[in-house]
Amino acid sequence: MAKIDLKRSSGLPIFYSGEDLLPQGLTVGKTTTACLDDVRPQLLNEDLNCPAIFYKRYVDIDKDNVFKDKKIEISIFLVLPNLAGIEYAKTIATKCNSYPRILDVVYGGGVIILQKYKGLNENHVIKMSVRKREKIIIPPGYAFSLVNSRQNSAFIVLEVHCRSARPREVLDERKGMSYYIIRKNAKQETVRNPEYKQVEQPEEINLEAIQKKYGVTPKTPIIKQIMRKYERFDWLFEKDSVDF
Repeated sequence: MAKIDLKRSSGLPIFYSGEDLLPQGLTVGKTTTACLDDVRPQLLNEDLNCPAIFYKRYVDIDKDNVFKDKKIEISIFLVLPNLAGIEYAKTIATKCNSYPRILDVVYGGGVIILQKYKGLNENHVIKMSVRKREKIIIPPGYAFSLVNSRQNSAFIVLEVHCRSARPREVLDERKGMSYYIIRKNAKQETVRNPEYKQVEQPEEINLEAIQKKYGVTPKTPIIKQIMRKYERFDWLFEKDSVDF
């Protein structure tokens, strides 16, 4: 497979080799690989023995501390095109309690599930199908999981947040998010996680309206937007500054 240049969609000098990301002149704080045993607690079927690798995450990408000096942290998820039984490959749910995050789809497409779950009478689930160049703002208190619902290409998503945010992996005790995305009879379906006895049906949201509210432009890479119009993104550094 020829290397794919992701600079136009990500705003960063990065190539995709078909297996890995190849940053050019950038530093990567660490690279993690999420294998089957890592994701197993959040799978619909915990008894699977493949695929071996679900996704890779490239954490704290920088160039000469430019982003660190701006108090932002950049990571990139590379979700491989695999099936785990009938479930599409996905990332472990992560959540940040106090600060918002922004996702920027830089290659491929898939499904993103967001949820804020405090109990039977207080929960909110959002499901959105996304493709390259779409930007998604994640409010504080919402967990999200990336699902690669395409079987012929990777799903590559850039995540940016302030350095104080410190997202963490969550929901092992509930077997992941409240809904699973599966392939059944050659079609994509959404099924409820039985660990959630009562949960709202997934809602769709108007991405364009939310982007406009927070000053996000649809086509320009989010990193370029933040670096060029830093003051416009004051809300990224403020606690509880975003809500749907």
